Amino acid sequence: MTKDVQGMQSLNDARAEINDVDRSIIKLLAKRFELAHQINQIKEANSLPILDSSREKQVLDRVGKYDDDPDTREFMKDIYKEIMKNSRKYQDMLRKND
Repeated sequence: MTKDVQGMQSLNDARAEINDVDRSIIKLLAKRFELAHQINQIKEANSLPILDSSREKQVLDRVGKYDDDPDTREFMKDIYKEIMKNSRKYQDMLRKND
């Protein structure tokens, strides 16, 4: 096998592994949305707002502690900011649909 062919096979293998990881992430995010739905019901029943800034800060602090790689830590936090933003949007949609 030539170097180019080997390189392409390695690239394809790495992409296949990313596809597997993506499937796992999607399943975990779906579970997170299910839990956000439950949390929204509790918040709504207790007249609590969707946004809980102190909770979001706790989540981001925990993400920073869980990521051992200082080079990716801020990127992980950015991803979680987007996850939480979308969770809030989802909860807002649920409330509007009630």
